[in-house]
Amino acid sequence: MSKHLLFALFLVGCSGSDAPPANGPDGGGGDGSGSTPMPDAPMTSYAGVTCTTPPPPGAPTPPPLPQYAGTCPTLVAGMNTIVSSGAQRKFVLVVPSVLDTQTEKLPLLFMWHYIGGSASSMVSNGDAQPAADELRMLIVVPEKKGDVLLPIANVDLAWPYMDFVTNARVDQEAVLFDDILACVAQQFPVQEQCVSSVGVSAGALWTAQLMQRRSSRLSSAIVISGGVGPTGGFGGFADVRGWTGSDRPIPTIYGWGGSTDSCGGVSFEAGSHALGSKLEAQGSFVVECVHNCGHAAPPVDPMVGLRVLYKFVLDHPYWLPAGASPWASTGLPAGTPEWCGIGVGGATPRTGSCTGVQSCPL
Repeated sequence: MSKHLLFALFLVGCSGSDAPPANGPDGGGGDGSGSTPMPDAPMTSYAGVTCTTPPPPGAPTPPPLPQYAGTCPTLVAGMNTIVSSGAQRKFVLVVPSVLDTQTEKLPLLFMWHYIGGSASSMVSNGDAQPAADELRMLIVVPEKKGDVLLPIANVDLAWPYMDFVTNARVDQEAVLFDDILACVAQQFPVQEQCVSSVGVSAGALWTAQLMQRRSSRLSSAIVISGGVGPTGGFGGFADVRGWTGSDRPIPTIYGWGGSTDSCGGVSFEAGSHALGSKLEAQGSFVVECVHNCGHAAPPVDPMVGLRVLYKFVLDHPYWLPAGASPWASTGLPAGTPEWCGIGVGGATPRTGSCTGVQSCPL
């Protein structure tokens, strides 16, 4: 797989040749922080707002950063190891080549890889270093633990998004997010108003779970070929965890490859529809994309698509009121595929031939 393919990656589902319980920790929906949902968006324009825009007086603020239990390891650009929930976990940290720690505060993007993928493949295929340099952001790419196995086939599913996974194991992955965030923010200038989660396929299924458990922290999310149950996965043996609620709306891009986008019996169309309806019900601003190429990369300029994805993260700080977005005022940015649209059902599904190759390791 060549470089400059992050947008294709995000739309290919669970491909790749290197190849929480839904309830929060307090037993209720969301992440148990007790935060209050933001009020409805006022009738005003947010055109031009980015992560660098100072929050207006009285705007919502994220809770205090999580605290790491112990002493954080000294983090470096590249692969790092951290102890989380008693286990050694690895993640790649991408830092701008030149960083002014005195004046800069940078958005932090978590990227979760697909089945058969790895942290390093996501970094390479996504051109993460040029993105960090040019767009001024920090990127974290966790490595799977390797213990989430599909019993009937002994396939590593990468992340704990299935309903047969114990609640305790799902909690561990949410705590991994907390621990990495705590240590990165301790050593690098993180813009707390802009902490986002992005995933493709298995990573997208996990992001949809993390959105529920850490909604009080996340400023935005991108869920491509993901979603929530029911998806009809694995012939009824198991399914993707459903949606039980979040503490606050999160601006989200979600998309899939049409009716043929499936892997291991999981219908990403069904999962995306389920997620979209839940997001709409809670007042989230959403962008929907349907490329109709199944489990394959759509025919699109990946560099242009990559910039659109990153721009979504950079244009949606935490303090925006529920349902508000700069994109609602200005429309989708230049380069957005024509098969994307604002709102649930807003996408005009793409038509025409597809050049990508269907790929599913299950």
